[in-house]
Amino acid sequence: RVALGDIESVETLALFIAMERVRKRGTDVEVVELADEDLANQAVVGGQADMGLGAPYGLIEGSGAPLRIVCQLQRLRFFPVVDKAAYPDWQSLDGETFTVHSRGSTSEALAHIIEEEEGIEFGEISFVPGAEVRATALLRGNIKAAMLDIPTKNFVMAEAPGKFHALPTPETSASDEVLFGNTEWMEQNQESVQVLLEEVLKVWQSIVENPEFVQEERERLGLLPDLPAELEKELLPYYEQAAEEGLFTEDCGGEAAAKEDFEFYNQAGQLKTDPADLQVEDFWSLDQLERAVGSVKESGN
Repeated sequence: RVALGDIESVETLALFIAMERVRKRGTDVEVVELADEDLANQAVVGGQADMGLGAPYGLIEGSGAPLRIVCQLQRLRFFPVVDKAAYPDWQSLDGETFTVHSRGSTSEALAHIIEEEEGIEFGEISFVPGAEVRATALLRGNIKAAMLDIPTKNFVMAEAPGKFHALPTPETSASDEVLFGNTEWMEQNQESVQVLLEEVLKVWQSIVENPEFVQEERERLGLLPDLPAELEKELLPYYEQAAEEGLFTEDCGGEAAAKEDFEFYNQAGQLKTDPADLQVEDFWSLDQLERAVGSVKESGN
């Protein structure tokens, strides 16, 4: 049972392809869709799910939760898309409302780093799960400033040319999303974890090699049949841009990703300990990851 604190979308399609491949290998897998990442984290802690997607660094540090990360799925790439007339720059957003995905999410962490670097303070950080939902709210004028991902940013810009612009963000290779699991469950189900990691690695490597792979697999497997036409046309451009910019991690990141994340989430205020004093093994299960990477390498994908 994999907890997903988001809605099915262009961005989650790669994961659903990997899940189908896991099923084909005889391992039952169920995706548990929840309203936001915080609920997904809690579901894995509480045993309502076995693994989850998100960025649970603060939860692991703050509560000693029985969670360990096994794979960096995606590096961070968000766009603060704002009404150009209302907000020409970051300073004009001082004291204003800014909308992100959910509490404890990477988009919230990035918003806090922007506050620090730009010397501003948002009047309110509003939580609206789902990039598509935030994009629609921007276009309808319900909100004027929100964090979007690549496909929804492109969609908004195409739907309302000249009305919005994306403000600059700090450069980082930190994780947008990691795959993590309940330590007790992973210890008892090492074979299932291995299969899941192997298929994620194979799908991610295939995307980097040829982004059209996602489109072909979606059609072959009949995934996301209800995807709106306007977002469907953003599917291939998203995976092409994401592959080109190195968003998809071909080796699950491991120790290097963990250390980059320590710096980012400490700066964002989600990790309180000095990054130099944090131990990778307190947050990650590297043994399981290394076995999967080795297996995929031997099989030649």
